[in-house]
Amino acid sequence: MEASANRNALVPVVLLMGIGAIVCSEAINNYWGMAIAIVALVTTQFGLKNVSRSVWIWCVTLATTGFALGRAALLMRIFIDTVRR
Repeated sequence: MEASANRNALVPVVLLMGIGAIVCSEAINNYWGMAIAIVALVTTQFGLKNVSRSVWIWCVTLATTGFALGRAALLMRIFIDTVRR
């Protein structure tokens, strides 16, 4: 009972990490956004075992979106730097 309560307590943290990854990827720094997204994905994979499928999908979706936005921003930066030279 206590272990499932601890796992359910991680759900809001992982959701906020996924949202933070999206915000960091777009507004602050793409490296920070990708790092937060990876931590959120690892936490979701290993920490959220006994949660409902829809909650797990939301956590993975937010973290994956944050990682994809960070990677897209990084690739755009590399492309623009290559074209300018």
